[in-house]
Amino acid sequence: MERRYTLEGGGSLTVQADELRAVLTAERASDSRGLYKAYLRGPTGRALLGTLAPENGQLRIRRTLTLDALERQGAWPPVGGELELAFAFGREKAPSGWSWTEPEKLTFGEEALRAMAVRQGRALFQTVDGGFRLAFPFSCARPFPLPGLFCLARLGMIEGERHICFQFDRKGWPILPDRGRGSGVC
Repeated sequence: MERRYTLEGGGSLTVQADELRAVLTAERASDSRGLYKAYLRGPTGRALLGTLAPENGQLRIRRTLTLDALERQGAWPPVGGELELAFAFGREKAPSGWSWTEPEKLTFGEEALRAMAVRQGRALFQTVDGGFRLAFPFSCARPFPLPGLFCLARLGMIEGERHICFQFDRKGWPILPDRGRGSGVC
């Protein structure tokens, strides 16, 4: 069996399987943004394939795994794959309409909010409606950013990448997300 999937996050995944093992090849165009990790998604879980490496002008990883190991992780039979930017190179330019900030430079309504944001490190920042918005890259494989504000988070896309967005008023207090805004955009 051979199947090809479009990876969520960009690129493609080819799965070649026999009765005992699968050869998995994930690839995407090289964009110099950082290091990407690839995952095989199954009906109840996912399996880490590893970090893509440069090869012939592309980023690629090729792994051979047993079907038994993939089944134990809930990743077999495959239903797709994911690619996540695991580490962004420091020179990465902020998306249009956003800038990079260090949360310790911002004013929050209380110290606990500030401490949560500071633990996340660098964030995307945008001034909006007299307050500000913060966006953090999102992956199911990483801890949720600002867990104390889980119910106030908005999942959205910024230039093709998944982010969790939080909005704050001018005093640094969190604001309920505007659920009426177009879905999928922070």
